[in-house]
Amino acid sequence: MTHIDNINTDHVPYLIDQLMKKGAGNVHVINAMTKKGRQEYILLIDTPEANEYIISSYLAVELGTLGIRRINADHISFRSSIETMKASLTDEKGTVIWEDNIDIKLTKDGSGIPLAARVEYECLKAAAESIEKAGSGITFHELRERVESNALKCFKKTGFEIKVEPLPKSDKQEY
Repeated sequence: MTHIDNINTDHVPYLIDQLMKKGAGNVHVINAMTKKGRQEYILLIDTPEANEYIISSYLAVELGTLGIRRINADHISFRSSIETMKASLTDEKGTVIWEDNIDIKLTKDGSGIPLAARVEYECLKAAAESIEKAGSGITFHELRERVESNALKCFKKTGFEIKVEPLPKSDKQEY
């Protein structure tokens, strides 16, 4: 962990990219305020101990930081894999409007049982842009939810089905 109070906002994404290239497993930047109302960024950098010197040296050279704080924490990791799946969008007549391969990150427990499915951002972004051009009216948010739900359903065999049906109009609550 380190903090910086003399950096331009435009520098932050570059800094994150460089830290990732130098072996950081993850970088979190927290916007904060310090004494005298100074804007500050707190950097939490997840990196193996073997990369500490490379990361801290880079921070000293790039930002002039005077040091870093080592925070020791146990990291509990789940198994994961990237599964490439074929995805498509059809209209009410069954005509394919969009079709492509998408990458899904599948998170599994210690026994290999799927826990979650998350579509990779770049795949989702490309799909949303293509689908928007087709004029389907499906939002980025809705697309993500549907893709992830259907992907998890393919891998996680639960033996049950969730069904959702509208109630008659008189039973609906309006807000």
